[in-house]
Amino acid sequence: VLEDEYPDAWWMPGSPPQLIVLEDEYPDAWWMPGSPPQLIVTTGALHRLTDHQLGAVLTHERGHARARHDWLLHLSTALATGFPRIPLFAHFCDQTHRLVELAADDTASRRCGHLTTALALIELNQHRGVLSCASSHRLLGERVDRLLEPPPRLGRRHRALTTTTAALVPLLPLLIVFAPGLTALS
Repeated sequence: VLEDEYPDAWWMPGSPPQLIVLEDEYPDAWWMPGSPPQLIVTTGALHRLTDHQLGAVLTHERGHARARHDWLLHLSTALATGFPRIPLFAHFCDQTHRLVELAADDTASRRCGHLTTALALIELNQHRGVLSCASSHRLLGERVDRLLEPPPRLGRRHRALTTTTAALVPLLPLLIVFAPGLTALS
């Protein structure tokens, strides 16, 4: 049924769609990397989410798969675990997790809308009581707030200036290296 309603909800080049529905009243959905990758959705999520919210959840998970977020998460976790006395790696791991979730939220909100994606997050996590919690689940509240009040987009001129600056910055070391030679030629 889900594959008929959301034919492109789980697609990755070179691999067949894999959607697994688990019988569980606990509402949840996640992506399992591998060959072939698999999207797992519980029956609790199917009962709790509207069709549009389910589409947002599937698009969110597809965003993780297409961007290969599992590689980033494995790398950051390996660094944090392998070098536990270096706080920078633990911070890198936390921020990597945060950023991949925000990126997948952006993917879902572009396709399904900010409000629908926020409501899907709330529905999947409401039973956990984590939206008001100030501990490690603070990220969920941040994600919902960000979806409900997205930051304003940069103007076209500002984007062009930023892109030009970013393209020219790598040339700065070359200018420093060759500047004495160029001044000697003059």
